Amino acid sequence: MGNFNKYLCLLGLVFLMSACKTEKNEVFPRIINEAITSVRDKEISMTYQISSLGYTKSGVRYYKKDNPSQGKSVEAVREGDMFRLTLNELDSESTYILVPYIEYNGNTIESERKTEITTTAPFPEDFTLFWPTPVATYDETGRFTTVVEGKNLHNINLRDLKFLYWKDTLHMDYPQATKNGTYQINLSGYYPYRDGNHMMRVLYKEKEIIGQAIDFVYTGKALSLKLKKTSLRTTYASICNNQIYYFGENSVSLFDPETSRLQNIAHIPDSIRFLPAKSVSLKNKIFFVSQPVSHILPSLEPNAFHGNELLCQAFDVEKREFSKYYFSRPQLKESHGYNNHGIFVHNNTVYQTYTLTLNSRGIKNIVAKYSPEKDKFEEIATFDINFTSDCFVSVKGRLYALGVSNVFDQGFNIGYTLTIYAVDANTFKLTELYRVGTTHQTYPYAPVGAINFNGDILLALDVNNFMMYNIVKNTLSPIYLSINGNHMYFGGMFTYKDKYYLNADINFLEGSIYEMSIQ
Repeated sequence: MGNFNKYLCLLGLVFLMSACKTEKNEVFPRIINEAITSVRDKEISMTYQISSLGYTKSGVRYYKKDNPSQGKSVEAVREGDMFRLTLNELDSESTYILVPYIEYNGNTIESERKTEITTTAPFPEDFTLFWPTPVATYDETGRFTTVVEGKNLHNINLRDLKFLYWKDTLHMDYPQATKNGTYQINLSGYYPYRDGNHMMRVLYKEKEIIGQAIDFVYTGKALSLKLKKTSLRTTYASICNNQIYYFGENSVSLFDPETSRLQNIAHIPDSIRFLPAKSVSLKNKIFFVSQPVSHILPSLEPNAFHGNELLCQAFDVEKREFSKYYFSRPQLKESHGYNNHGIFVHNNTVYQTYTLTLNSRGIKNIVAKYSPEKDKFEEIATFDINFTSDCFVSVKGRLYALGVSNVFDQGFNIGYTLTIYAVDANTFKLTELYRVGTTHQTYPYAPVGAINFNGDILLALDVNNFMMYNIVKNTLSPIYLSINGNHMYFGGMFTYKDKYYLNADINFLEGSIYEMSIQ
């Protein structure tokens, strides 16, 4: 009887499944990469792409923002994988809503994004102005140039004409006559690095008359970073006296690149806290970057541990033993924390930098210096709180800091931008050498690593984004990679036997340490 009931249940399930209609999940194309290419008084031009083929037609539905019921449509023209169109006979100084659409299998699919754009003021009738080629070229200094063209430009007061990149006014040369009866104006300004498409604005008598998207193309000195896979282990390496050491799995290992073998030389005792990835070496010691200490404050016990809040651990490669250095003893009862921990060697001295954050009193950037005579770290100075970084680099006896600095406009902190400083190693006074971006368009990318590379500074913003700072010329040049790292994870850069290495694939089984060369 029990088997018969099971049979009936199974039979019913089969009938139920056969009665259900099998539905096919159809993947519809989407509108992607929408961009406004130009805006004028009576027209708006835009481009977009479609994620997949199979559409019947495509275009843009548009209407005035204050009158959505009076909508119109314009079909787009396909050029390769790009769709282009221009909306004409618009009203000046009016706000329009643009919605690209696709007709697919009898259905109309609209873009998820509704672009809102306002036409410019009426264009003056006494002259014309346009970009013959909407391209700007820029060099390693960040200076860009572009050319506009027009007719009857000699009839207007050039003081009434203004060209803007974002909110920055461009330098404008005097119009030069051409053979075809037009006039050309050379424009120049400064642009944050990396190729891209950005909007230029033209004002006439303080009213915007043109918005034009411009392609920025790098034409400066082209540097190429070559990456060559090595047999080094894909974990954090510490270099001391031209030997490679690895710390992990409760042991210290010496690595032989010739045989690709590890030799266990010391045990990491349980009393040693977690060893950070960042380290530097001086003589026979490997110093690790500082880390906060957790304990009860305050304490009157005569112990270096109690009352201190930062800890640096070190390993002596000759004695093959660890040591600890407790420092920073504020004994603060209010809420606070530490971040931006950095460590570097300058003129045969180990330095640690860190930021102390007090919830009630702001921040404090602090420098500690290792004293071999006292065998301890001592706080020696503070530096500008408007600068944030853990990237300090020593080059030919001079110290440099690379990070981000606060940007102020009329007394207001509006953001931060990539900046390079010279550092006085005695007072830690920062002198600005190079600033990327402008007040109106910052370059808010903090460096994740920096290294002395043949007397210049190789700066990494991520595992696939590098720049070279030329100290003598005070220039910052983008670097193009021959190949990209397999994984977007930056594991650091280091020098070993006068060669430079990048750890781009840290902790990945298929990853590698790369030897770097620049051409």
